[in-house]
Amino acid sequence: MLLIRTAAEREERQARRLAKAARDASQHESDTPDPEATIENLSGVQTTESVGAAVPELVGSTPAGELDPDPSHDTGAVLETLFPGEDEPQGPVPLERIGELVAGPRPATWVFCGDGPAETAFPDQFAAELRTTYRRPLDVVVNTLVPGSPIETVLENLEWQLARFHPDVVNLVIGPAAASDDSDFAATLAQLVDQLQELGAALVIHAPDPDGSDELQAQVDEIRNLALRRAIPLVEHAGVDGDQERVDRLCQALRLQRPGS
Repeated sequence: MLLIRTAAEREERQARRLAKAARDASQHESDTPDPEATIENLSGVQTTESVGAAVPELVGSTPAGELDPDPSHDTGAVLETLFPGEDEPQGPVPLERIGELVAGPRPATWVFCGDGPAETAFPDQFAAELRTTYRRPLDVVVNTLVPGSPIETVLENLEWQLARFHPDVVNLVIGPAAASDDSDFAATLAQLVDQLQELGAALVIHAPDPDGSDELQAQVDEIRNLALRRAIPLVEHAGVDGDQERVDRLCQALRLQRPGS
């Protein structure tokens, strides 16, 4: 009986407090009431005697409008964990993708774009190497090299030179025409690489032969740095002697394994 009486008295006290808070709110409505104070009065009664008793961890929680100093409650940190930055590697690196592609049964499409010497035909020779040495007769090699064209040309004609072929591997060949005083080579190259990687293809970069040019040597150094940062296979054409050597260097850079070896 004592327990029942105590519980009844407690409920009666709570009801009186709620009724008093409601009366105070109605009495001060015409006198520009403070809605936050009214809510505080009502929530104070509810929290301390009802919600607080049932869920103790809610008592003393961070009030509305105040920052929570606990870094573990930082939603930004949670979002950063769920959605990592773009600089972090996503999926396998190009070398792994190309190795799996060549070792697998599905035919692949290889596209060569950029600045190729007018007398060269090494994309065609690479296609022959794929058919014979690596036993991939159904692979397609598309040659869109434009002798004497800077990398801006590829950037401006990305759809026609690359995207329409849905390449599995893109070979970006950078030749002597890349040297230009009218543009920021590093910025243009980074923008081009970003767009090429958005195609979803594995990217390979071919660096030109500086041939004693300080300007070209500086750009080759920038190409090397970018390829190293982004784990992009790099084919150096410095001192190359003919198309077969170009093909050999490409196969070495891609670490292609001959069947049965």
